[in-house]
Amino acid sequence: MKQRLLLLLKIVYWMSPLVFWLFWQIILANPQELWYLLLAVMVLLVPVSYEAAGRKRGRRFFFIFLSLGMLLSSFYLFISFLSSSWQVEILWLLLLAYIYRYLFTAYRMSHGGSTDDWRLVSLYGGLLTVFLASTSFFGLLSFLSLSPWPLLASFIPFVVASTYSLAYSQEWLRKSDRWLWPLLSILPLQIVMMLSLLPLNYLITGILSTLAYYSMINFVRLYSINNLTRRKIQNYAWFTALSLIIILLTARWL
Repeated sequence: MKQRLLLLLKIVYWMSPLVFWLFWQIILANPQELWYLLLAVMVLLVPVSYEAAGRKRGRRFFFIFLSLGMLLSSFYLFISFLSSSWQVEILWLLLLAYIYRYLFTAYRMSHGGSTDDWRLVSLYGGLLTVFLASTSFFGLLSFLSLSPWPLLASFIPFVVASTYSLAYSQEWLRKSDRWLWPLLSILPLQIVMMLSLLPLNYLITGILSTLAYYSMINFVRLYSINNLTRRKIQNYAWFTALSLIIILLTARWL
């Protein structure tokens, strides 16, 4: 009996990305059931995260569940704003490829493999989550004309949780530096507040928020390992400034 349950758990693990896609197909027929879909996703992520963590409960299980849950919930919300079906399908193909890569690297890491691949995949996933969440935030403001304050109140814990999840996957969560990660969320949130007052496309504002988040992550990462030099600060500042100029110059095509 135990062997059958473990086999079923492994099948659920590798089939879960396709199940997430099937959930979306159900929502296309019943859009009002989106919140039930998110609940079903969270329930399914429990055994998936348990398998990814090497069938152990602990911090790894919690942060894998947290990172995948935030990624999928923000992705579902993001694609609900898109009207083109071919864009949605392309995004789904990319997301499925990412989730399978994440599950593969997590499974290998939990069974004695290297953590390098999982750390790299988790880094990209953390940035993607912030982009999808911030874009969805601005999308709700644009399409539903909602007040920004209730949305911002829900966005704050989302960014803080995403930051902690990313810091854990990169092995940056040292006791002496734990105070850095809530502070890391302050600047992107301030930028989100300022951008919400500007008449910009929700994709542009999402990209700008993610750019600010990426820059702050690297500043804090270098600081935590005592490798933050003046030259590196200048390099990141130039990178951020040039990226900002390119994004604003190409804004009208988005």
